[in-house]
Amino acid sequence: MPRLTDRTQTGIPGMDELLDGGIPRGNLVVLAGDPGSGKTCFCLEYLYNGAMNFNEPGIYISLEESYDEIIRNGKEFGYELEDLIKKKMLMIETVELYDFEKLKNLIEDSIQVIKAKRLVIDPGVIFRLYFDRELDARKRIMSLGKMLKQIDCTTVITNEINLDKTRSLFGLEEYVADGVLLLYHTKIENRFVRSLGVLKMRGTKISEKLHPVTIGPTGIKVLSKQELFEDI
Repeated sequence: MPRLTDRTQTGIPGMDELLDGGIPRGNLVVLAGDPGSGKTCFCLEYLYNGAMNFNEPGIYISLEESYDEIIRNGKEFGYELEDLIKKKMLMIETVELYDFEKLKNLIEDSIQVIKAKRLVIDPGVIFRLYFDRELDARKRIMSLGKMLKQIDCTTVITNEINLDKTRSLFGLEEYVADGVLLLYHTKIENRFVRSLGVLKMRGTKISEKLHPVTIGPTGIKVLSKQELFEDI
């Protein structure tokens, strides 16, 4: 098991400063956000930075978008994802099955193939289609989290927020996840403002403030030195 102080650096400008250096290695993190808040950009940048800057292979499990859509999304920010796939530094799996054990086995097998240290599951809200009972969901998702910890993989699962209410992943945020990051895309007066907050993160100090977020040609950036409303 990794030491508590071991970190997975996201490499996203400003993000790791909010987490005292990065996500504690092996944590399972829920990234929840409004539509258009930057969840996909965050996930792609997290995997891209891992491969390019930290020599950490990653896996993108897509439960909704196609392979071509993910590749196209990467190109918008200058990420040549297919080059990383050829080098076995990235794997993209598009999944259209609703059997959680098969999904778990696919994830475990894929991690072993490229010795992945980073994993993205997008969108996690699809988990709601896998289970009839909340208790079953929590147990199975908790078993997934334990498996990922044992193989030292740091995971981001996305979730959607609509109208200021989180569509719960069967208590994943409260009971299973080690960390919860919130991305907002909020209308303030006559403009939309993106921001990020760290709701919780086990094993590290965190910023308890909302910070502005920008999305540009090279990806997402967290303005860690600023608070959301100081210039509004």
